[in-house]
Amino acid sequence: MARAQKAQVWKESYKDMYDTSLDRKIDHIIQCVDAPNNTLFEIIENIRNKYPAIDPELVQIIVQGELGRHITSPACNDCGSRVHKKYDNKRECVTTIGTITINCPYYVCPKCKAVHTPYEDALNLRDGKYQYDMQKIAALFGAKETFEEAAEMMNEIYRFDICADTVHKLTNQVASEISLAEITPTAEEVAQIVEYISEDNYRRPVLVFSADGAMVPIRTEEKGQPHCWREAKGIRGYLLDKDKVVHLLSWHQISNVNEFREFLADLRRQDVIPLDKVRLCFVGDGAKWIWDCVKEYFPECRQVLDYYHCSEHLHAFAKIHFPEKEKARSWIEQTKVRLFHNNASHVIAGLNRMKCKTAEAKAERGNLVNYLKTK
Repeated sequence: MARAQKAQVWKESYKDMYDTSLDRKIDHIIQCVDAPNNTLFEIIENIRNKYPAIDPELVQIIVQGELGRHITSPACNDCGSRVHKKYDNKRECVTTIGTITINCPYYVCPKCKAVHTPYEDALNLRDGKYQYDMQKIAALFGAKETFEEAAEMMNEIYRFDICADTVHKLTNQVASEISLAEITPTAEEVAQIVEYISEDNYRRPVLVFSADGAMVPIRTEEKGQPHCWREAKGIRGYLLDKDKVVHLLSWHQISNVNEFREFLADLRRQDVIPLDKVRLCFVGDGAKWIWDCVKEYFPECRQVLDYYHCSEHLHAFAKIHFPEKEKARSWIEQTKVRLFHNNASHVIAGLNRMKCKTAEAKAERGNLVNYLKTK
């Protein structure tokens, strides 16, 4: 009997401690909600900063109550008439703290027939059940892993069922809305990095841009439709000086030449690159569209032919022209040295003097000469 009484006392003590903790937690969640000033994304971010794990039902109750307390029957934004409530719509919202369901009233203006959804507007709910904090996580995982692996990790961490296709859609929607300003450092930030890398050096650092394009398979949005091939273009910029390599920016996406040209035009218009404090270099595979874009917006830069693409062309010719592997290897290495010292004219002259024994070797030599002349 005495033991049962002691257990009851401890239960009451635990309940009191939990009630005290719950009161503090509710006060903090109410501050995080701050209806109608915070969106659902902001509410979730604020709560997770304090409570990485929390009962979503508690958050749901407080959000619903605070919205009802602060948002009354609104007036029509279009004509100013008082609107009438038509029905409630239960919005299932999957978030990083769990699934919460918000009962959202729908209002209609009797005069202009405009529809108003004040709860959805205040919370800035995303179409569909996955909300913006989930989209943020999906984009982070989807950018680093395959969509299947990203879905698997999200399901393991957050304990809900999301498929790879949904991760793909959420990630693509984020990518389509990212602007150049969001991925490009400001002129002030670049100036600080240049100053850091230039410290104690009498020569200006080299700002290297490298660009390339490739065809990539793209899955179609419509079910049952085969994938298609689209061209992806990318560019990376970094500062180089002795043993220091500092990344500045990178950009790659499905795009055409005009969109790539606009990217360079924006860099020029925003004066992101301090041309008086760096030596500008552009590395490319020799594609005409790259050099044309670079000349248009950065005519002062040094154009450098990419080593690996150039080497690929040298090997293609040597494999056909030289029957012995050792001779082919020797010619390739000597030619690389000449090109490294900017003696392309000597290499072209030597190629023109070669006596090709087959039509195939002659044609491949012509391709290589044209490649070196135009690059």
